[in-house]
Amino acid sequence: MSKYQRTLNIKWVATTKKGIEELAKNTDFNLTTSDFRILFYLLSKIDEDNRATIPKQKDISNEINISIRKISEGINRLQKASIIIKSQEAKTYFINPTFFYTGGAAVLEDKQEDFDEHIKNKSQSYTPKSDIAEMNNSLDEI
Repeated sequence: MSKYQRTLNIKWVATTKKGIEELAKNTDFNLTTSDFRILFYLLSKIDEDNRATIPKQKDISNEINISIRKISEGINRLQKASIIIKSQEAKTYFINPTFFYTGGAAVLEDKQEDFDEHIKNKSQSYTPKSDIAEMNNSLDEI
């Protein structure tokens, strides 16, 4: 059972406009094409708790045809950009719901708060407060 009291068969991943804009415009992230491929690989493994459990880097390398070194560097850059953080579970990463999430808008704020609680460097957390207000307005309309 999910931490958010939902058991889902994940077939889609949502994004936020703010997250996509940030990925497109923020050159401070220094993300490469390989990094985005690694991110999409992680997204293919996402669960209802916004976590992705992945196999060994050697297996990922064989699956997506990127060297183990580039996978390691890419995961490090994604972590530095606070797009993902290492989870307490083995081989698992928590994907920042500001960028991508599962489970719909009803649990987005809870997931973001959970992500922010787990991030080591709080100053690096990317949680736009204006989006939370906008999301609450959208939920009121439902």
